[in-house]
Amino acid sequence: MIVLGLLGLVLSGILIGIGFYGLSSTTNIIRVLLSSEIILNSAILFIFSFSSISGIIYNSIIFSLFAIGMALTEVIVAIAAIILYYRQKGKLEVE
Repeated sequence: MIVLGLLGLVLSGILIGIGFYGLSSTTNIIRVLLSSEIILNSAILFIFSFSSISGIIYNSIIFSLFAIGMALTEVIVAIAAIILYYRQKGKLEVE
């Protein structure tokens, strides 16, 4: 159980690095959105892995529903912002 928790921590660290690289290296707003999704999902993986190692067991169903709800809210707000940005600027490149 601890090995899987450590593997999850390492994987979440790698995914956070990929997400931050994606945020800093691109100007396309769709890629920025996908990079932020990678960071959000790696944070969720980090929390589950850390709880597995520390022995603190959260109620996984409640936390999963909360995480899915937060991710869905983030995507809806981001798509609305992208549509508004495209209507004003006529392009999907962030300056």
